[in-house]
Amino acid sequence: MVRSAWYAVPGILLIVAQACAGRLPPRQPAQGPPPSSAAAPGSRRLPFTATAYCSGAKTAAGTRVTPGMVAADPELLPIGSVIRLAGLERRYNGLYTVTDTGSKIQGRRIDLYIVDCTEAIKFGRRSADVSVLRRSSISRARPRE
Repeated sequence: MVRSAWYAVPGILLIVAQACAGRLPPRQPAQGPPPSSAAAPGSRRLPFTATAYCSGAKTAAGTRVTPGMVAADPELLPIGSVIRLAGLERRYNGLYTVTDTGSKIQGRRIDLYIVDCTEAIKFGRRSADVSVLRRSSISRARPRE
């Protein structure tokens, strides 16, 4: 039994010598999933175009519209995602939850819900910085009823 172990030693030494000489490629670390096109949670601020809306009673998530919610492209920011808006007037900066979608809300565009329609119209179109704090795993909005 001791003799058979000695026969393995030269083979092991040969493998180690080849690896040290660079003849064997190093093992590659396990790779995770490919990076997503959307921001990783809390990673950085991304430039978005912000608009505002004031109409509607029910969101794509099936909830009533209330301040603190935004509509976004569900491919980029799925329903349920939590974002931080910055770069706007102080009253519009802060935390928002994605609860709605819209046919014109595609790509890096968000639509803030504002109760007062005059204020929503006055808001117009603005540049804003979006940080994703929590990206939801819900991939599609529920159809509106």
